[in-house]
Order: sequence, then C-alpha cells, then structure tokens
Amino acid sequence: MTSPDAVTVGFQGEPGAFSEEAALALLGDARPEGFRNFDALVEAVDAGRVTYGLLPVENSIYGQIARSYDLLWAHPALRIVDETIHHVVQALIGVAGATLDGIREVRSHPVALEQCRRLLDAHPRWNAVVVEDTAGAVREIAQRGDPAIAAIGPASAAARYGAVVLRDNVQDDEDNYTRFFLISRGAPPRRNLGRACVAIGLLRADKPGTLRDALSAFADEAINLRSIVSRPSRFGPFTYRFYCEVEGVDRVKLDRALSRIAGEAKILGIY
Repeated sequence: MTSPDAVTVGFQGEPGAFSEEAALALLGDARPEGFRNFDALVEAVDAGRVTYGLLPVENSIYGQIARSYDLLWAHPALRIVDETIHHVVQALIGVAGATLDGIREVRSHPVALEQCRRLLDAHPRWNAVVVEDTAGAVREIAQRGDPAIAAIGPASAAARYGAVVLRDNVQDDEDNYTRFFLISRGAPPRRNLGRACVAIGLLRADKPGTLRDALSAFADEAINLRSIVSRPSRFGPFTYRFYCEVEGVDRVKLDRALSRIAGEAKILGIY
C-alpha cells in the first residue's frame, strides 16, 4: 500500500509519454509511475499501490477511448475524481543520420498513428507498426540505432532517450487534445464541485425503448447530456452498456432521473 504522505500517480506508458506529461501538469509534485497497459494501471489503483491513475477517455481526432469506461465499470471501488485536457503535439522521431527518404518503418501507439494519418499516407513506403506506447517506441528506436526505423511520439521523449526530432507537429490537426480521467480508490475529489460533471454507466434492460426512456429521464429533469458511449455488454450478442456524462447537475434531480431508468445504473465519478 502507498504510504499516507506519498502521492503517486500512475499512467499508461513509459517515462516521457504524453500521459506522464498530463499527470505532472495536473498533480505537480506527485511521483509518476508508468504501467504497461490500462488494465495494469487500473489494477494498481484498485490495489492502492498508487494514489491516483490517469486514464485517457477521449481524443479530439481519434474519438472516444471506451476501454477506460469498461475498466471503471469492472472496478466498482474506483471513482473518477477529476479530469484534465492535454494538448498533444506529435513528432516524427528518428536517430542521428536518419532522413525521411530513408525511413522504411514507423512505430507508435495506434491512437498516435491514427492522429498522423496524412503523414503516413503521404509516405506509402513507410510500414506503420503498432506498439503499446509512444515513449516506448522512441526508446526502442533510439536503442536500435537503425536510421530506417522511426517513431511517432513526444518531442520530450526524443530528448530523454537521445533520439532526434525529424519533423515536429505532424498530427493531422493542430487542435489535437486528449481528455483524461483522474481516478482513485479512496482520495476525495480534487476540485470545487459546484458545477460538477457526473459519469454514469447504464446497463439497459433488454426491452424496447429503454435507451429512449433513459435519455428522456435526463431531459425531463433539465440535465445536460455531455456525451454518450455505447459498448457491448458481454451479457449476450448485441446487448449494450452505455456510458453517459452529464454536467452542471443537481444531485436531487440526478437521483430522480436515475430512479426512472430501467436496468442497472452506476455512478462512476463526480468531478
């Protein structure tokens, strides 16, 4: 277990990852700790090995990262306690002596590759290789020292691992932002919740109109629906779980709306 005076924050990836940048921007003096994947990160928070975890949930180019919601549903002791938005600037990174004409392979996380589709499409000879982490991709190509293998990731990771930025700002859209949930097992919310957002998981009853009825319950209470994500429920083929975010909500109105919704409703966090 984490000692009471040690604030730690877990993130997915290796040192230098965008998630680490976002964690430090939000939590300042907290000690960051990287994890191989989302599952390992969430399990560490649930076990109390880190105080907080930072989970990406949405990117302005790629869209929703629904796996994060599924993990929160599967770990009922965890709660969202804050959120942050981080500006993502992708760089094409190689080793000393590398040139764009000499590149044959580009490695990165699948979300990062999707964010840089125009660059990859403009170089059809480049073979895009999916790896688990942007910073890890940079570390690997720096260690290999092969000028034909490049990575897409943070420029700060190039500086950390001794690689070279071949081209900066290579994402398709300048407005490339990732939204993160800060999650914890026991720590309280980290902001004034006067105008709070609430994340809710809904496992709808298996009958017609239940999603419509849920949305109507929110509308009837004048609750603003910020987003909705549909995911397979895994309780049978083509059955679904929905994750909703509502904002500026009065708790009495929210409880009244949830009482009208058929099926299972679970509050994942207030932030």
